Order: sequence, then C-alpha cells, then structure tokens
Amino acid sequence: MTTAKPFKLAIADADIADLRHRLRSARWPVEVAPDTWERGIPGGYLRQLAERWVAFDWRAKEAELNRYDQVMLDFEGAQIHAFHIRSRHADAMPLVLCHGWPSSGIEYLKLVEPLTNPADPRDAFHLIIPTAPGFGLSPAPGQPGWTAGKTAAAIVELLNQFGYDRFAIHGTDMGSDVAAQLDVLTNGRAIGLHLGTDLDSVIAVASFMGGDLSQNPVLTAEQRERADALLARVADRSGYIAIQSTRPKTLGYALNDSPIGQLAWIAEKFAAWTNPGKATIEEAVDIDQFLTNVSLYWYGGGGSASANALWEAFKAMGWAPPSATPRGVAVFNASDLVRPLFDPQQQIAHWSEFTQGGHFPAMEEPELLAEDLRTFFVSLRA
Repeated sequence: MTTAKPFKLAIADADIADLRHRLRSARWPVEVAPDTWERGIPGGYLRQLAERWVAFDWRAKEAELNRYDQVMLDFEGAQIHAFHIRSRHADAMPLVLCHGWPSSGIEYLKLVEPLTNPADPRDAFHLIIPTAPGFGLSPAPGQPGWTAGKTAAAIVELLNQFGYDRFAIHGTDMGSDVAAQLDVLTNGRAIGLHLGTDLDSVIAVASFMGGDLSQNPVLTAEQRERADALLARVADRSGYIAIQSTRPKTLGYALNDSPIGQLAWIAEKFAAWTNPGKATIEEAVDIDQFLTNVSLYWYGGGGSASANALWEAFKAMGWAPPSATPRGVAVFNASDLVRPLFDPQQQIAHWSEFTQGGHFPAMEEPELLAEDLRTFFVSLRA
C-alpha cells in the first residue's frame, strides 16, 4: 500500500483545446419532435449547454479547485482522488461524503464552507470527499471488480492515513451503498451514518426489488395506487440502467469519444432527477458546478468507466448487513410514500423531509443538507 500523495489538477492545454474543437465541430442529428423531452434531451437545449461548455473557463475553475487540499491514493491497481479539507477548528468531526452517479466529489463542494466554518465551532467538520474510481476525478481503473465494497476499502485506507479513528459518514445514490459498506468495514468506528434520498430513488429501488406493492401492509390503498403509478413510469426512465448494467463497453466507446454524447448522457439525468419544479438544469443547480462535473468526466474518461461501475454494482447486487451505527435520513422532493417504502417499521430515529431538491441535494439545497447533517451528528459527538 502506498501513501496518499498531495495532488493538484493540471489538465493539459492540448486536452482543453481538443474538447473545444470537438464541441464546435459536433455532428448533430436530424431531430424528430425537437421541442419535447419524451424521447430524450431536446437538441435545442443541448446545443445551449454545449455553447456554455465551449465558453467555460476551465483554467479559472481548475485554480479554484486547487485551493482545496487534495490527495491521490494508489490502491490495488487503481487511483483514488479525495479532497481533504480540514476545518480551522482542530476538534472538528471528520465527515466522509460519498457521491452517486453521474457525479463525483465535485457534488459536495457547496458544503465546504457551511460545514468547515460554521457559526458554532461545535458544528464544525473536517471533510473527506473521495471520488470512486472511474468517476472523473479518480482515473478509470483497468481491472474489473471495483464494487462499492472495494471503494469503501480504499476510503478506509485514506481515513487511516489521515489519522481519523472515529468519523461520520454521509452518502446518496450509489454513495449510500459505499457509505454502508464503509460503516461495516470499519466495525464500530463510525459515529453515525447519514443518507440522502428522494422520491425517485426510493421508487427506483422498489422497482429493482420486484415492484409489487399490492401486499404492502404499510401503504394505504390510495398510497398503493399512487406508488404503482410511479412504478409504471420507471421503465420509461431506466434506459440508462438497462444499457449500463448489461453492455457498458458498447456505450462507453461513444461516451469516451464524443463530448456531446457525454454531455447529453449526464444532462438528461440531471434534468430528470433534480427538483421537478425547476424547468432547467441551471434553475436546479449551479451551472458552473454542473459543467465542472461534466468536464472532469470528459477529461478523466468517466463516461465509459462509470458505466462499467454500474455493471459491477448490478453484478455484485447485495446490501451491506445492518449495523448498530445510529442512522439518519434526509428526504428531498419528499412524499408520504417515501417512509413506508424506505423505513416501514420507522426504526430510523432521525428522519427529515424536505419538499425542495431532488437527487443531488448537496448541489440543489446545500444549506438544507448542511443543517440536517449538523442536527443529526451534533447529538452523537462524544
């Protein structure tokens, strides 16, 4: 095992120029039904995003990111990037933030200031923000087998090298699985486990688990009817899973070669999964943060590699065993359907619901998420 080494982003000038050339010379298709999302992202809107990406000042963003301490760890043949951002308060609680798809550690950067520099020093956190191998900031691994459990093992090594014996954990989407695996692997070292979720994610998991709610004793008849209506829409919204969980390599060639394809693949999910009350991606999230994430997917080969990560996740399908670690959940785009499906016995003591936000709460509603993290973990401080 090697020591995590200090790291700074430094994308080559030739790679930046190549991206802009590819965007400007894109080969656009003849489009059927150009003004609707029914068949996917509309070309007119995608062109607007591409134009913003051409004009995006990567060097300025790179300099901004490099103000944060970063490391790169070699772990079992792959490299793991992590932001390691210490609070000025020495006794701050270490907190690991685990991202989902199609995202990276970039997802959590709006939490840095409120969590590391709060009004009350007792609410301060040191932040460890890893990116799973192949999700942009961490290079694409050349070996199979990079599951949530293996990513969690790499994070354990980072925590050990940083000298954190006790720590808090948060995760969303695929990061919830990494977070749960990290909790189990560290066997009692976690102070608490906090998860973020949303209505779409809970319905999707219900679909993966079989989707038959007719015998669910916790739901009322009216709730079952609404849940079944949402379940019926899952197939129309899950083409990405069908492809990435079966033939990621075939899709990966296109994502790795076309920035327009990569942009469309990520943008369609951000549009679908962010707050349904927001008409566009730029209304739901900071467009510069979104383009930073897309840029790092492009430069790091994250399209192909993260597609393969979903294949690995589905082949390894299995949840981490339960633990005694205190748990908290924050639900965004909340509905009365979420808790009966997610926590039917109401065993989770800390349960928060917000009508705002969606699948990317750290980007959409960072203040709400930061406050919920503080509220949950403050009672667990030793």
